[in-house]
Amino acid sequence: MKPHNSPKPHARILLCAFLVLLSGCSSPPPRQASLESERLNPLGVEGLRYWDGDNENVSNYDILAEVLEFIDDKGANSHIHHLALSGGGVNGAFSAGILNGWSATETRPEFDVVSGISTGAIVSLFAYLGSDYDQQLRRYYTDTAPSEMFKLNSLFRVFSGNSLINTEGFEHKVRAAIDMPMLEQLAVERAKGRLLLIGTTSLDNEKLAIWDIGRIAQVGSAQAQTLIQDIVIASSSIPGAFPAKLISIDDGQQHFDELHVDGGVSRQVFLIPQWLRYDQHSGHLNQTIYVIRNGSLSPRYQVVSNDLKTISSRSLSTLIRNQGIGDVEYIYFYSQHHGLDFQLAHIELDFDAEELDPHHLDYMRSLYDYGYHKALNQQLWLTQPPSIGQQ
Repeated sequence: MKPHNSPKPHARILLCAFLVLLSGCSSPPPRQASLESERLNPLGVEGLRYWDGDNENVSNYDILAEVLEFIDDKGANSHIHHLALSGGGVNGAFSAGILNGWSATETRPEFDVVSGISTGAIVSLFAYLGSDYDQQLRRYYTDTAPSEMFKLNSLFRVFSGNSLINTEGFEHKVRAAIDMPMLEQLAVERAKGRLLLIGTTSLDNEKLAIWDIGRIAQVGSAQAQTLIQDIVIASSSIPGAFPAKLISIDDGQQHFDELHVDGGVSRQVFLIPQWLRYDQHSGHLNQTIYVIRNGSLSPRYQVVSNDLKTISSRSLSTLIRNQGIGDVEYIYFYSQHHGLDFQLAHIELDFDAEELDPHHLDYMRSLYDYGYHKALNQQLWLTQPPSIGQQ
């Protein structure tokens, strides 16, 4: 005898047909991909990107020589300022507040090297271009609610696509911000020798791609503008939640499509490619590394419900926090080894977000104000990561 809850034969057939349909829909179209793509020069121009953790120069461009020339041009009494901006999603409002508050103190330097991952990639554009872009940066993180940029996909789109969230609003906002006037200004600043580096993770070769944004801007074409927009979008694309980004690599002879996602998959924050060592040539210069972690580096107690959703969410946030600690510690020990001044800002336990929903604009505005007043009142910088302790 069949149990009462057994589906009828025609129901089982319909169910199987539906699952087959979904399975067929979820198969992505074939793309032109090859290991050779990592050795190509995007846009047919040398030196537009590098691979972290890979000291083989596949770009055919001597970035070290250019950095050394820039250092020599600075002069013996100059100071080099590095700014490293981490991922953190809507927590990017924290670094936006810091930069605006820092400008208000009239002590914010012009950064010689700026690097960004994920939401830090967005902030890095404005930070690199200087205080004149402060209001645009403030509006970016305080005027648009996350719900306007990110919407849950329908069940059918989830199965037929590659993400849970529709990011069309976010992508439109990024492309609108990176317009031709911004491209032209990025190129002007790169001509001074200053670097803007943004990281994305290539899923094909499991490497962190580090893109020289200013040098791409110097190409000056519509294709260069689209590439920068795609890089920033890809760097912020949380795998699974956001759609992965196809980045077209075309050197004029060969064409491939690379699949890139959030740079935070590889690193939460980075300074320069690990293999780039120029400190022995710059001992006559003072250097300061500023690291802004758009998140907390200290554990925060919370009673966790014993259910799948809460356990998964808490475990993921713990994983990301500890990855961030490791990445910050790497930069700290790098600075200690080479005698560089290290300054760190992160969201400390005095920011009380219990009453705020991270998916609402009130949270972003509160976090912006928190960063702004910390910078304005000079209560921001730590000289060591909290995981190591303060001297």
